[in-house]
Amino acid sequence: MTREIHALRDDAAAWYSDVLDAVTAAIPSSVDRARQILEPISGEVWMGSLTLHGVTAPGNNDRTSRRVADRTRAEVFLRDGFLCTYCGGRTIPRCILVAISDVFPDEFPYYAHYRRGTVHPAYWALAPEADHVLAHAGGGSSDPQNLTTLHAMCNTRKSSLAADSLPLASSMPAHDPEWDGLLSRYADVVTIGETTGRRHSSPGYHSSWLRRFGRGLS
Repeated sequence: MTREIHALRDDAAAWYSDVLDAVTAAIPSSVDRARQILEPISGEVWMGSLTLHGVTAPGNNDRTSRRVADRTRAEVFLRDGFLCTYCGGRTIPRCILVAISDVFPDEFPYYAHYRRGTVHPAYWALAPEADHVLAHAGGGSSDPQNLTTLHAMCNTRKSSLAADSLPLASSMPAHDPEWDGLLSRYADVVTIGETTGRRHSSPGYHSSWLRRFGRGLS
């Protein structure tokens, strides 16, 4: 059953990350058990008005973040401990969310172009972007030193405000040694998705992202 979501709850990042943490822990031993754990957020689709930055490259099924190379994005997310430096919340890389959608295409929907009504709101609440500290339009480089990890929703909210009305960005959130953005489970979820559910990405998509994060398929 589809459930339309028009606004994200205040604790959306914590809520969705907790559920998906438990889901990915269960997937290797029992997809059915993982589906039961997913049930509280199953079938949700985003119907709100946020606008995603970046573009979708043809055949890539992922979005670039204002001319930032994928390898650099992975480096920034790893450096920042998969935490949003604006709100301090947990992030899960979009590629890992896509792997979960591969296993549960109906319960955890995904569409590369983020058309309203086709994407689970967790993509807005959790997927990180590598945002420029000094804006690209203002001469800022796309080197890791000028990039920081922001939730897609935080980046959108930040960009929609005038500079003088922005709340102060969080200081660098304390490193959470227990949180790795579900990276340690990524390969297992991809493997299950090869035989269960429906693929949402081009061949080589997940293996390329695993390499960027210094991982491989199990």
